[in-house]
Amino acid sequence: MKKVYRSESNIDYWNRRWSESGTDAKAFLDPNIYPVKYSNLIVQDKTECCLEIGSGVGRILKHYFYQGFNITGIERSNIGVDIMLASDKNLPVQIGDAVNLPYADSTFDNVLAFGVFHNIEDEVALKNSISQCSRVLKPSGRFCISIRPDNLEMNLNEWYWKISGYKKQNHGNDSTTFHRWLFKKNEFQRILSNNNLHTVKVHAARNVSILYRIKWLRTQNKDETYLRSNGYKLNFLGASIDRLITFIMPNQFCNVFVFIGEKRPQW
Repeated sequence: MKKVYRSESNIDYWNRRWSESGTDAKAFLDPNIYPVKYSNLIVQDKTECCLEIGSGVGRILKHYFYQGFNITGIERSNIGVDIMLASDKNLPVQIGDAVNLPYADSTFDNVLAFGVFHNIEDEVALKNSISQCSRVLKPSGRFCISIRPDNLEMNLNEWYWKISGYKKQNHGNDSTTFHRWLFKKNEFQRILSNNNLHTVKVHAARNVSILYRIKWLRTQNKDETYLRSNGYKLNFLGASIDRLITFIMPNQFCNVFVFIGEKRPQW
C-alpha cells in the first residue's frame, strides 16, 4: 500500500470532479467499457437487491435503475447526490459514507464499489469500510470492487500530474495532502479475504488509458457525459500502441484492478 499526495484534498478533488462532469447519461452507450463491463458479470437478476457504494453522479446507478433492477446507491459527496437528484428526484440514492453503511446485516445480494476504497486515508477506516461491505452483503452474495493499482501506469500518471496537472488546475506544487492509496493486487485481496470476501477473479482494467493524455492519440473530443457513457477512446494508432503494451505487461499497464467474488465464511 502506498499513499499518493497532491495539493488538493481528496474530497475537494471529487467535489470539483463531479461539478465539472455534470450529469451522467441514463445508460452506457458502450457496454464493453469499465465499469459496466464488470458490473454486468454479477448484476443479472432484477429480483436481486444491489448496492452501489460511491455512486458519483450516477452512471452505474442510472444504467441499472432505468432497466428495472433493484439497485440502491450511496455517495459521500453532497454535490454528486444533488446532481443525481436534480436529474431525477426518484433515483434511489442517499448521502452516506462507506465506513458506516446505514443498512442492516445481510441486506444485499450484490455490492458494487468502483473507485471507492482507495480514497479512504485512515487505514483503520479503510479496513472498517471493507468490513461494512461484507456485513451488508448476504452469505454467498457477490461483489465487484475496483481499486487503483501500485503499478507502472499509475506511477507514470502521478509523474504527469506533478509536472502539468497541478499547474493547469492552479493548485500549486505543494504535494502534501492525501489524494489516494495505490495497492498491490495481493495487498487488497488479503484485506478482502480477512473480511470473508473471497476473490474469484481479478481483472486488470482501464477507466482511461494513460495514452489518452496525448491529444493526437484520441479519437474523440466530446463532452464528459458522452465520454463517461461511451468510453475515453483512442484512435487507431493509440489503440494499437495500447493493445501492445497491455498485452506485454497487463498488470503494469492498467489503472484499476477489478476484484470479483463472493462472501464466504471463514472456517
